[in-house]
Amino acid sequence: MTYHSNKTIEKFFGLCDWLIQTYEFRKFLFDENPDEGELRDPMLEHFFYRIQVVFQESWMHQLAKLHDPAVQGGNINLTFEYIIEYGGWEQDFKDELFALKNRLDLLYPAIKVARNKVLSHNDYKTMIDQKEVFGDFEEGKDVNYFNALKEFCERISQKVFSEPFVYDDLVKNDVDTFMSQFMRGKI
Repeated sequence: MTYHSNKTIEKFFGLCDWLIQTYEFRKFLFDENPDEGELRDPMLEHFFYRIQVVFQESWMHQLAKLHDPAVQGGNINLTFEYIIEYGGWEQDFKDELFALKNRLDLLYPAIKVARNKVLSHNDYKTMIDQKEVFGDFEEGKDVNYFNALKEFCERISQKVFSEPFVYDDLVKNDVDTFMSQFMRGKI
């Protein structure tokens, strides 16, 4: 049982799904793409650099927003905290969600710096000193984060809808299709 409406849970899942998609798009197109070097062709490298930055900023910003407080400045935010604290969950289930959130919180501090300095603000000192604030986390923390995110959503989906958390897991196929056409010179 939860106090959240189905619409609230579905909207929350939509935010999580979009976060997963933007993260995976960047990961599969750049980090895990065996033909990634082709994207750095002198005629194309600026174009694909921009795409990479846009997706990096997007997933980091989406992630940071999910970690916002449930209530901020009199406004309610659809966040992990809101889902957990205002869900009316049984204590055992709430504890399980908190444990998963603790796993999610391991990556957040590094992302929070990027959000506060560059994504949501143009921090003067960061801009002038040209400090790098993206990607400053240990290798693998992002993978652990997204596994925990899927598990968090899965637990809620099973509890509320008695069905698995369904997200768009076709991003890799989309990137593979794009790269296949790209490598054939059709794009």
